[in-house]
Amino acid sequence: MSGKNPYLAAQNTLETPRQLEYRLFSSVTRALMDLRPIINSTEPLDVAKIANAINWNRDVWNHLMPEVLDEKNPLNRETKLALINICIFVNRHTDKITQGETRDIESLIQINRNIMDGLK
Repeated sequence: MSGKNPYLAAQNTLETPRQLEYRLFSSVTRALMDLRPIINSTEPLDVAKIANAINWNRDVWNHLMPEVLDEKNPLNRETKLALINICIFVNRHTDKITQGETRDIESLIQINRNIMDGLK
């Protein structure tokens, strides 16, 4: 048996890059939304779930940046700058959540929803 997953390969051939990005943002946004009832919890399992979701969101944004910065990327300069600024905000805001300075996840959810709207 080869190391390739035939279901994943089939899915990737059926989705455009925009659809794949939309699905990724949808999944991470759902994970953030699932934090709403537990965002103020100090239970170890809840704290771990919170950390996993907000760090996954940060990772999505950080992995997006090399593509945004790529000279071959057709986005205009203003859009690229806006996305870079959003990434910086996401990183700083995630740090604030991690350090207990805020429990506001709604801004991260709204940012992702706005990106999803743009990908439709």
